[in-house]
Amino acid sequence: MARLTTADKIAFKELSRRGWKQSEEERSPLFVRPSIEANERYCRWVTGIAKVLPANKPVRFTGSHWKL
Repeated sequence: MARLTTADKIAFKELSRRGWKQSEEERSPLFVRPSIEANERYCRWVTGIAKVLPANKPVRFTGSHWKL
């Protein structure tokens, strides 16, 4: 565990004494709906990544369990 400096201890004690006040923006963040263009860019990016990453792992179903 890291040791606190004197300045950190003073700041921590001050925060503990007065309490933490959360702003309205932190309480209710604004959710932005992504645009169609942003969704398209993301889909193209994911498709490109899928083409680059190796996925040659064979799937082997062995055994005699009824769910196989």
